[in-house]
Amino acid sequence: DGKESRYNAVELRRSCPCASCINEWTGEKMLKDESIPDAITISKTSIVGRYALNFQFSDGHETGIFSFRFLRDLSEEN
Repeated sequence: DGKESRYNAVELRRSCPCASCINEWTGEKMLKDESIPDAITISKTSIVGRYALNFQFSDGHETGIFSFRFLRDLSEEN
C-alpha cells in the first residue's frame, strides 16, 4: 500500500513478540522495559519468508519474528 513507517531499536526490542519476551500461554509481557538500554542498536536485519523481519540487537537478542502485520500495528499505536 506504499505506507512507510519508522521505528527505533529501543521500541522494537521492547516490543519483541518472541516466547522469551512474551509468555506464549498467557500473552503476558515478561521483558521489563527498563532492562533494555536506551543505546541498543540493530546489528542485522533479515527477511523471514514473505511475511516478517528478524532483527539482531546489540544485546545479542535475535529470536523475535516481527510479522509485517505486527509492525504495521506497532506503527499505528505510536
